[in-house]
Parts: sequence; structure tokens; C-alpha cells
Amino acid sequence: MRPTTLAAACCLAFLAFGPAVAGALDVGVDTWAGNLAFARDRTATDTTFPGSDYLWGVSAYATQSITDAIGFETGFYSDPILRNIAYTLFNYHASFLTVGVGPFFGFFNDPSSLLAPGISTAITLELPGIVFVRFRSDSSIGGALVQVGNYLQSRSDVSLGFYVPNAICTLALDTKSFTQQAATDTVVDQLTVYSFSADIYKKDVPYRIVTTISYQALSTSFVAATTTAATLNSIVLGTEVDVNLTPTTLLTLGMEGTVYSFGSGVLVGSAQSLLFQATAGIKVNIDSIPYINRLL
Repeated sequence: MRPTTLAAACCLAFLAFGPAVAGALDVGVDTWAGNLAFARDRTATDTTFPGSDYLWGVSAYATQSITDAIGFETGFYSDPILRNIAYTLFNYHASFLTVGVGPFFGFFNDPSSLLAPGISTAITLELPGIVFVRFRSDSSIGGALVQVGNYLQSRSDVSLGFYVPNAICTLALDTKSFTQQAATDTVVDQLTVYSFSADIYKKDVPYRIVTTISYQALSTSFVAATTTAATLNSIVLGTEVDVNLTPTTLLTLGMEGTVYSFGSGVLVGSAQSLLFQATAGIKVNIDSIPYINRLL
């Protein structure tokens, strides 16, 4: 994570948390770190995955309920594939349908292209306590990479969930890509994840556990007259623990790591046996803090 990312995070945290309107207001900060990612300076001639390149990032966000039917979320997040994004998503809930739409901006991802606008859309169909289907798409506006440094970001998530006693089970397909014009070729970083997760909880217990098993395809492609692609295919196990420190403060700790990996394309494999990503975060309900609540 470059120093400009920290500056971006601070600016977006201020923009996200500064204005407040009536309703429940939650704010949170998440962090991640690990070596389950390609180095940003990887070249087309690299054929190994050293596992010694550690990336990290910080995200800050806020969610606000305006009415029972209307709310929004806004903030900044960094991602090993998408880099830096600021976003605002306005949500409308009616019966079994929730629709969200809003802008997002990629920024501080390249000195020559500081701002890349895009749009986010999300749809959730749910029969409460039985089943739900969720769709989300984030995509940059504009499809042409004209100058060196220009980039496009895209993300799509599809999930199907169902409820069983004391657990919510979810099947999901997530894809992310970051495409950037270089001097001699176009570089595409992409991650595709097929996953099954179980969110396990129990009434009156102040914590819940989310276990996940997934197949992930992490790739970097160099597109010129011919395409050179390196792909790391992995089976990944993950665990996340959400702990209610107080009725209004939630602490999240997570870890995912590979149990088996193999390379394809020009990638011959990984030199590191332990590939992982660790996460930590905290979310606080601002309305519950008396002093801040009086200011709001």
C-alpha cells in the first residue's frame, strides 16, 4: 500500500463520517494484510509466485438508516485487486426487494490518472428466514484505455443463501478485475472466487463464526500482440469471528489460507507453502455514544 493510500483513506473517512442525518449511524474500519496476491510490479517474464510480497490495506465506511425503507452506505476501501475505491450506495427496501445504486471512484491508483468514475448497482431478493439472492456490480465508466496509466475497475458478485437452524449458508461467485494500460501492453489483474460459507450463530451468544471453503483463480495477464497469463489456482479455507464487545461495538477477526495451490499458464507454482490473508475490523454504532449523539 503506497503512502498516498493513507492520505486517501483519511480524506474519504472525513467525507464519509462528516455529514449525518437522522437514523441509525454505524461507522467502521477494516484492515487486511497477506501474501496471497501478485506483486504490483510483476512482469511478463516472471514465472514463479514467490509468496514473499506482502500487501496491506485499510478501509473506512459508514452506513446510515434514513427511514425504514431508505438508507445509504459510503466510504473508502482498498483491495489487493481493485486498489483504491471511494463509493456511495443508496438503498431502497420494499417488501422482499432491496435495490441499491450509486457512484464509485477509483483514485490515487496512478499518478497520471487520479480519478476514474464508475457506478455501483445492487439487488437483493429475500424471503426472510428462508432464502435470499444477491447481485452486485461495480464498473468503471468508459471502455477505452487511451493513455499510459489509464485503468478500468470492475467487480461482480452473485450469491444464493438459505437459512438452516443456527446458520446461514451461502453459495457465491465473486469476480474482480483491474485493467491498466502500460507502455507496451495492457495488464489485467483478476480474481475469481467460487465459495461456500456457513455463518454460525446462537441466540444470546455474543459471537458468531463464519467458515468458508473456496476455489480461487488469481491471475495477471499481459495483453499485447500475444497474451501472457500467469494464474495461481488455490483451494482456500477461511474462518471469521464476529464478537460483540458491547451491544453497540462489533469486533471482527479473520484469516484465510491455502491448503493446495498450483500454477497454470506461465506460472510454475509457488515458492511459499503458506499463502494467507488476515483481516481485522471494528464497527461502532455512533448513536449509542451519548456525547457524540448530542453533537449530532
